[in-house]
Amino acid sequence: MQELSATEVPNRCRCGGEPSVPKLVVGCRNRWIIRCQVKSCCAKNIAEGLNDTIIGWNRLSTHFYR
Repeated sequence: MQELSATEVPNRCRCGGEPSVPKLVVGCRNRWIIRCQVKSCCAKNIAEGLNDTIIGWNRLSTHFYR
């Protein structure tokens, strides 16, 4: 797995929960997933490329839509 710089670390979820560590999607190449670790929260982001996944999570974690 690639090293994350301080600017690439996922933000907290809008619910206040901590995001999971970015994980590769099983059976895919360069597809990553980040999801909120709070059981009652369904927030997740899946994208191609680690940086795009983190950027997408950070954008979604500050908005009230899903």
